Amino acid sequence: MVTVTLKPMGKRATQSCTLVFAAHLIAVFANLVYTTESCADDSDERARDLGRKVIAIQNAIADPASGGALEAVTELGQDSRYYVMVRGWLSLQLEGDLSIANAQGQSVSSKIEERIAFLKRAIRAIDLE
Repeated sequence: MVTVTLKPMGKRATQSCTLVFAAHLIAVFANLVYTTESCADDSDERARDLGRKVIAIQNAIADPASGGALEAVTELGQDSRYYVMVRGWLSLQLEGDLSIANAQGQSVSSKIEERIAFLKRAIRAIDLE
């Protein structure tokens, strides 16, 4: 808490101090608004970028034969902030596909076999880095 002791001033000096104080407050609030908006814009852009990467992984899992599928997974999976999320997602998908393969026996679809092979490669790729 700041205590300010004011000495009596003339009317003109008081108005001048009031204007300077008001201008200072406006500058401070304008800076806060600008900073908040730029942080929000930056945060929104990072969220959009993360969303694009997650969708790229989803597409890679759906079509592992597509070009860049493994790169899409490793791009996000090698980022230490998201490794656990990506590794868990791939592991659960692999577990589900292995369960399907075990239930179908010899009549496993080639799509499931491709996805199992891809998921194993992807998990290995992000674990090695």
